[in-house]
Amino acid sequence: MVETQSFLISFSFSYIYIYIYTSPVVSQQPITVSSLLLLLSFTGTLSSERFRDIKMCSKSNSQATGKDRISELPDAVLCHILSFIPTKYSVRTSILSTRWKSICGSVPNLDFEFEQMSTTWKEEYMSNYVGFLMFVDWILSLRDSLDIQKFRLHCYCRVEDFSHIVGWICTAIRHNVVELDLCVYSDNVVCPTFELPQCVFMSKTLVVLKVKSNCITYAPPTSGCFPSLKFLDVKVDYPEDDSVGELFACCPVLEDLSIDATIRDALILSFKVSAPELKRLRMTFFSDMIVGKDFMYDISINAPKLENLDIKQDSLSVYLFENLNSLVRGSVDLYYHYGQFWDDEVSERATVLLEAFSNVKCLSISAHFVEEGCLPAFDHLTELKLVLYDCYRWDLLTELLKKSPNLESLVIEHKKDEECVKNYDETESYSKDVLYSEHRWSTPESVPICLISHLKTITVRGFEGYPHEKKVAKYLLNNGEVLTKMTVYNDELYKELMLERGSRTCWVELV
Repeated sequence: MVETQSFLISFSFSYIYIYIYTSPVVSQQPITVSSLLLLLSFTGTLSSERFRDIKMCSKSNSQATGKDRISELPDAVLCHILSFIPTKYSVRTSILSTRWKSICGSVPNLDFEFEQMSTTWKEEYMSNYVGFLMFVDWILSLRDSLDIQKFRLHCYCRVEDFSHIVGWICTAIRHNVVELDLCVYSDNVVCPTFELPQCVFMSKTLVVLKVKSNCITYAPPTSGCFPSLKFLDVKVDYPEDDSVGELFACCPVLEDLSIDATIRDALILSFKVSAPELKRLRMTFFSDMIVGKDFMYDISINAPKLENLDIKQDSLSVYLFENLNSLVRGSVDLYYHYGQFWDDEVSERATVLLEAFSNVKCLSISAHFVEEGCLPAFDHLTELKLVLYDCYRWDLLTELLKKSPNLESLVIEHKKDEECVKNYDETESYSKDVLYSEHRWSTPESVPICLISHLKTITVRGFEGYPHEKKVAKYLLNNGEVLTKMTVYNDELYKELMLERGSRTCWVELV
């Protein structure tokens, strides 16, 4: 019983054990259960009632193992352990002794979170909120000259307390913060804003910056921005102007960039990404409106060292790409059901977007509709994942195979979407004309080169045994002359495929 409980406790606080048993400064001896329980209770991981119950069961075991190994750990190790938990928990250990108080004040990571949201600001909620403000002020006042490695602040706040937020951020910068993680939201309907402090842009120690907010704006200086910043993750809700776009063009050593933006109805914006050292770029754009051909926002990307590019959006933007010669891996997810909105203008935008991925080796495409004429040649492509929907014919698969002569690995996934059904007056019509129609995919007039000479593995997911699904799977299996493995996720389809194999060496696997 004692051994089982000790194991569960050790598992729940596994990062302590990982560090202890891999650290050269700590002998390879077990920590007593009582000392581990004590630390767990002070960090909020274990309730006081559970602490008492388990400690009684483990008392004899603690006496047998001898010394309190946690107390014997060096201050630096204890400090490192406490840096993995929220500050409100690590500070509780300060009441143990003068030594623990000193250790608590030296923890390099500060983690503050107040994510309760209230539009009424009732007395109980207000009391907790004011307590949070005072707690953060107090902790920061104890830092003295000690540096801060990571500063994490996730909170809702009142407009009148924006000055607190700005002050905390500036304090972190003064303490040479390396990682700054901000998630700050105002519950004000009008949503006033405040500027990210200029000291953030000029910090020489800041390497990682994460900002999610509906109230923070950006006004970067014209020069000297982010001299050390390598990782930037920004989520912005309803930007009013192009200021946020300026943020992505002033990062001289940036290597990893994530952009997540929700765009207001009928607002035309420009996003410019210009980063000479950028290697990974992820962009997600959602338009808070009915997408039509007249809606657009411009996105320009100039990144000569970019290797990975992921784009997810509903409305196709007007893209301008420059210097993408290093691109190796890409992903395109166009999750809006265009329907009647697809026209020549949208087709032109899709062509420009997909052309940027023409030299990649690995590509993922998920789209409700892409005309075959929009596809460039993918001469270097070896790995392809294609997510197909039922809103249009599956001939996009055929075109991709034709334009990817060196393809070696193919993943096909069939997804359902309610937007597809809306094009039909009745569910019965949708079932007849789409799900059970063999005309959803036409057999190619000639076998694509990749099937004859390169394609070795195929995975099909989401197939439910509809005629066009079976038709696709059987064709690929029968014509894959060098195919070695096909993986399927449908028992009925698996049984049918086992009866016909074009490649004698091909192994059909059911998952």
